Amino acid sequence: MNKTKTRRAHREGTADQVFISRSPEETRAHGEAIGRLLTGGELIALEGPLGTGKTHLVQGLARGLGITDLPITSPTFVFVHEFRGRRPLAHVDLFRIERAEDLPELGILEYLDSPWVVAIEWADKAGQLLPAERLTVRLANQGETIRRIEIEASGPRYQTLLEALVKKK
Repeated sequence: MNKTKTRRAHREGTADQVFISRSPEETRAHGEAIGRLLTGGELIALEGPLGTGKTHLVQGLARGLGITDLPITSPTFVFVHEFRGRRPLAHVDLFRIERAEDLPELGILEYLDSPWVVAIEWADKAGQLLPAERLTVRLANQGETIRRIEIEASGPRYQTLLEALVKKK
């Protein structure tokens, strides 16, 4: 796993780190490293175009949470898959959401104020409905199998998590 420099504070209360993944398994390893640090109640917002590895990252996140219910697939048609491990994981996919205003009636926001780790693919579709404090993971294609993984920590809890992640890498 390759790491590039940490950039601090695009706005007050945030920090970010960029990693490069050279394969789906490396993307899973990044997710697993994050998952091992989670204690419950965290929001992991995943953003990026189709095919950038959002689900691979969630697979690793699940592995890091001790979840053995495999396979972990994108819940595109049911919106949420629930998994039990060291901490419970709600894997949410907003790809099919047309309007952010639809989220409350789907019950997805109820996970956010709970002990669940919530990983949301296509989180940018939720607009302002998601809490500002979160770990945002942006994935981008850099080649056929190479991915740029930018992790932005918003809020003290997530900044501490990002600092712990960087120390482990």
